[in-house]
Amino acid sequence: MKLFTAQQIRDWDKYTIEHEPISSIDLMERAARAFTEWFVHQFEKSDKGVTIVCGTGNNGGDGLAIARLLRNRFYNVEVILCGDTGKLSPDASVNYQRLIHLGDIPVHCITSPSLPEIIQENRIIIDALFGSGLSRPLEGWYQEIVEQINQIKNATVISVDLPSGLPAEGIAGGVCIKADITCTFQIPKLSFLRAENSVYTGQCVVLDIGLSADYASNTPTDYIMTDKKLVKAKLRKRNTFDHKGTNGHCLIVAGSQGKTGAALLCAKACIKTGAGLVTAFVPDGLHTAMNVFAPEIMTLPAGDRYIVNVDHQSFDSDAVAAGPGLGTMAETVHALEAMLLTYDKPAVLDADALNILAQNKRLLKILKPGTIITPHPGEFDRLFGRCTDSQQRLDLQIAKSKELNIIIVLKGAYSTITTPDGMVYFNATGNPGMATAGSGDVLTGMIGSLLGQGYSPLDAAITGVFLHGLAGDLALQNESMESLNASDIILNIGAAFKHIQD
Repeated sequence: MKLFTAQQIRDWDKYTIEHEPISSIDLMERAARAFTEWFVHQFEKSDKGVTIVCGTGNNGGDGLAIARLLRNRFYNVEVILCGDTGKLSPDASVNYQRLIHLGDIPVHCITSPSLPEIIQENRIIIDALFGSGLSRPLEGWYQEIVEQINQIKNATVISVDLPSGLPAEGIAGGVCIKADITCTFQIPKLSFLRAENSVYTGQCVVLDIGLSADYASNTPTDYIMTDKKLVKAKLRKRNTFDHKGTNGHCLIVAGSQGKTGAALLCAKACIKTGAGLVTAFVPDGLHTAMNVFAPEIMTLPAGDRYIVNVDHQSFDSDAVAAGPGLGTMAETVHALEAMLLTYDKPAVLDADALNILAQNKRLLKILKPGTIITPHPGEFDRLFGRCTDSQQRLDLQIAKSKELNIIIVLKGAYSTITTPDGMVYFNATGNPGMATAGSGDVLTGMIGSLLGQGYSPLDAAITGVFLHGLAGDLALQNESMESLNASDIILNIGAAFKHIQD
């Protein structure tokens, strides 16, 4: 799914109006109907009334149209119109006149921050104050109105398109409506994917209002939301005469004394994701544990208690996954540097491999083009400098992918994958239960497996991250978020493949 900037979304509306063709007021009516249909399926008619707080722009016009449509479905509706009726946008003005013409919906017009008492009751509040046209933080009495709405107890707050005050891109810069549900039109807004904004958006619902498919198809964007359709198109098909040699040989460089589990999880995830062969360079003390945990994995000695040598040149392989549980001892640093200098196949680096890079920044310059690194925010900040918020971190992630010619997977909710050409892919799968020890080690093994099978670095990153999150989502069919662990993710990798292929 393509994601667009606020200006591109406005252009999308305009293109639809000009090419469908459809009038702007009828497009507004279409959006209001989509919201109303969703609403009536979620909320039964009851004594709990509906208060719609409208501004004077087109977002307010949506709210005025929704009021009329809900009244026609026999809901108890009242409207608070914030602002001078003489300043209504043309389409908002039309919907205001339609509402007034009905004559039986109370409309409270206010030009000061004193909300009518009706909004203090236990009601459903629909926020239609400001939409994507807002270009600066709220101020003055509009800010006070939003603050008052946020303080109301026992109310369900639903925002139309955007919580008022929240920009369509970036981080909230001031007071915003704290919605329980945000019903946005056509596509998620980029700001919904920033962690700091989740307190405002609540649950997000995307409503299709039939904007032009031609515009979406033909308009370039740097932002993509990965989905099942995209990943399914990337999956390699197995052929009748395939054998383990054609399905890739992946190296795992991981583990040290006290960090056995990281190496085990990484290697197990690698073989479970389809690699034909997996060889693990692990310290001597880990070999028995590896053979018991995953007998399919071959092991080679790389040191006593920690890795001091990676003799990858003694046999052929297709990719390497390095870092989980590696440790940062001086000998391990030298071994990793030697491998990075001489290994010419695709690589994914995580965990202690990233900590070694952070402690030895010169090593960043020797990463091969297309190398994948998979930091969490803390590792990212150690690598590239501390960031004050997630938007600043994303901007730096884009810049570093370009500068170093690498693919960066920044892990978290809506994990972001950035490329040397400036593209950003937001991952749509996963859940908070996956925030647990070993989850990242599993992802490293999965991406390494895909690299070994011949996926391009970008396709391996997109597919691996999506499958990883999907496996975690499928694990919740039998687990709670509290009990979910990294092994549960591995156990559901096969189910994730089947879910996409079916």
